Amino acid sequence: MKTKQLYVAVTLALLSLDLHADPFTTCPSKAFLVQESVAKLYGVNLATGSNAVLSDNLGTTGKINGLGFNLHDRYLYGWGYDAATIVKIGNDFQMIPLAVANTPASTNFYVGDVSVQQNYYYSYRKGASYGLYRTDLDESSSDYLIMNLVVSGDLLNLNIFDLAFHPDADSNPNADRAYSVDSNGNLHKITIQKDGSTAVSTNLGNVGVSGTFGAVYFDVDGNFYISRNSDGHVFRIDVSAASPNATLFAYGPSSSNNDGARCATAPIIDEDDTTIDFGDAPTSYGISLADNGARHEFDENGIFLGDIVNGEPVPKSTDDSDDGVQFVTALEAGLDSLIIVKASKEGYLNAWFDWDNNGKFDDTQAISQHLLVEGLNAILVDIPSNAFVGDTWSRFRVSKTADIGSIGGVSDGEVEDYPISISDPGITSISYPGANDWVALAYEDLWPEKGDYDFNDVVVNYRTTTDLVGSDVVRFTVEGTLNAVGASYHNGFAVRLDSILSSNINEDLIRYEINGVQQTSSAIEPGRSEAIIIVMADTKSWFETSASCTYFRTQSGCENSPKVSFKVTVPLITPVASESAPSALFDPFIFAVNGFYHGPFVDVNNARSWEVHLKNQSPTEAFAISYGQADDNSGSEMYYQTAQGLPWALEIGVNWSHPKEGVDLLSAYPDFAEFTQSSGSEKTTWFNTFSESKVINN
Repeated sequence: MKTKQLYVAVTLALLSLDLHADPFTTCPSKAFLVQESVAKLYGVNLATGSNAVLSDNLGTTGKINGLGFNLHDRYLYGWGYDAATIVKIGNDFQMIPLAVANTPASTNFYVGDVSVQQNYYYSYRKGASYGLYRTDLDESSSDYLIMNLVVSGDLLNLNIFDLAFHPDADSNPNADRAYSVDSNGNLHKITIQKDGSTAVSTNLGNVGVSGTFGAVYFDVDGNFYISRNSDGHVFRIDVSAASPNATLFAYGPSSSNNDGARCATAPIIDEDDTTIDFGDAPTSYGISLADNGARHEFDENGIFLGDIVNGEPVPKSTDDSDDGVQFVTALEAGLDSLIIVKASKEGYLNAWFDWDNNGKFDDTQAISQHLLVEGLNAILVDIPSNAFVGDTWSRFRVSKTADIGSIGGVSDGEVEDYPISISDPGITSISYPGANDWVALAYEDLWPEKGDYDFNDVVVNYRTTTDLVGSDVVRFTVEGTLNAVGASYHNGFAVRLDSILSSNINEDLIRYEINGVQQTSSAIEPGRSEAIIIVMADTKSWFETSASCTYFRTQSGCENSPKVSFKVTVPLITPVASESAPSALFDPFIFAVNGFYHGPFVDVNNARSWEVHLKNQSPTEAFAISYGQADDNSGSEMYYQTAQGLPWALEIGVNWSHPKEGVDLLSAYPDFAEFTQSSGSEKTTWFNTFSESKVINN
C-alpha cells in the first residue's frame, strides 16, 4: 500500500511539473460550467442562459467540482474526483492533477473558488471532520500547493454547493470575502482572514428562492448570480442591498451535478457582442442588462418573429428588426383586436400590454404560452374595458421556452416592442342575469318522450352579455360552465342569436374558449342563415368517465369532478339596433350529434335535426322532427311541453342543485309540478324546496 501511495504521489508531481497547457488569453465574459458524472465543460452566456460544449473530454473519467477561475494566472482550478486532488485546466481543456500536500484522506470537495484578491484556491466541505481549506497557487511561494485548514466544519457549518469571491476588496483590508446561497435560500457572506487564520459566516437574509445552487458567479459590477440545478434558472442578487432579493435573470441548463466559475472582473456581455436581441421600449419597461431587460440570444436559423432578427450590443439599436407582428384591427377598450404574428419556426409566444400606462409590463400576460406554427398566426387580444385610452407600449417574446416573463434573458428567440394606441368606442355592457350572476339551464334529452325526467342530461350555468355603442349592439357574449351530463345519448350545446344573420358575424374576431383555452375551430355553425353558436359540438367529449363515475357529476361520489368552463364572444360586422337584438337570454338549446344513436325518433345520419329548447321557444332552421309524437303536445306557438305543461328544458335563476341520476325532478323538487301547471303563478320558489339526498350540489 505504501508503495502505491508513493507511486501516485510521484506521478502527480511529475504531471504538475511537466504538463503546462497555455492559460486562457483573456478574462472571458462567458461563465464556465462543469456537469455530469464524467466531467464535461460548457461555456454559458449568463445574459441569456445559452450554453455550448467547450470540451466533452477533460482527460478524466470522473467528476470535477469546486471550479474557480484564477485571475492571477488565467487558469481554471477545481477538485478532480478521479485524481483526488486539485486539478488545473488551461486553454486546451485538459485536466492536469496537481501534487497538493496535506489533502484530507479519502475526501472530495464540491465547493470551491479562487480568490480575486489573493492567489489561493479555497475548497469547502461541511462537517466537523472537514471545513474550509486554502491552497497557495503562487509557484514562488514556500507554501505552493500546500493545503491548510482555515476553519473547521463545526465552526463553519453551511449547507452550500458552491461559493464565489467578490471582485472588490473587503472593507476590512485584512480580510477577503466570498458569498453563497444555501438550500433554504439564505445568503451567506464568508469573511476570510487573509493570513488564513480563520473565517466566519454572516447570514445576510433570505433571498426568496430555494434549492441546490451548484454554480454561483460574480460580475465586474459586484452582481451575484446563482444557478439552480433542478431547472437551470439563473437568479441575480445585489449582495450590498439591505434586504437582498433574488431576481430571475435567465433560463440556463439544468443538471443534477453542477458547478461553475467565471472571471469575476469581466462584464456579463462584451461591448462588441451583437448576438443578443434587446427590447426597444422606453427604459422603464426593462430594456438594459442593468435593469434585467428582455433579451434573447438570436440564431438566424432558429426561431424569431417576422423575416429578420438582428443582434445589438445595446438596446434601442438603430438596426431594428421588429417586423413580426401586424395589428389588423384597431385597439379599442372593451373589444377584441386581431393581430397576425409571423414565426420562422414553431415556438411559444408571450405578450404584454401596458393597459394602465404605468410604464411597466405587469406579470399577467395578454397572450400566454401561445403555441405558434411556422408562418402566419391569427391571434385575438382581449382589451380590458378599463384600458388606458391613448398611446402606450406592448412587448412580444417568442422562444422554445414556454413560460417566460416580460424581462430577463432567454437562450433563443426574439423580443419585439411596439408602440400602440388605444381608443375608447364608448362600450356599454348589459349582462343577464347580472355581471356576476348565473342562471342554470337543465335539459331532458328524450323528447318527444318524457323519460326519466331527472333533468340532468345536460346542466349548465349560463350568462349572456350584450355590448352596445350608443343604442346599437356591436357584440354578444355567452359564458358559463358545464355542470353535469347524465345522458347516455350524445348531445351538443348551442345558442341561437334570434334575428341575427350568420353573414353579419365577424368570424375573424370571434373569441371561443373552453377551460380558458382558445379553440381553433369556428364557433358559428356553418351552412346556416341563422347565427347559431356551437358552444360544445358534443358535451361528452369534454370529460372522462370511469367504472364508478359513468356520467359527469350526476352520481354520488362523482360531484368533485371539475366543471367545464366556456366563453364565446361574437362581434358583429354591422351593428344592429338594440330593439332588433335577441332577448337577454338569447336561445340556448341542446341538439343530437350526427353519427350517434339518439332514440327511435332521430335519424342517426341527420341527428343534428333534433333539438330541445326552453318551453315555447321555436326550434332553429336545422330542426326536422315532427311535433305531437309520444308525450309531446307542441302546437301553434307552443313548443316543447307535455299536455300537462311540463317542459323538456328549464331556466332556473339560481346556482341550481340538479337531481342525481335516475331521480325524477318531481321527486327531488316536489313543488315543481304545481309551479308548471299554474303557468308559473304558484310555487315560484319551487327550486328552494328539495330533498338533499336526491340532488348534487353545485
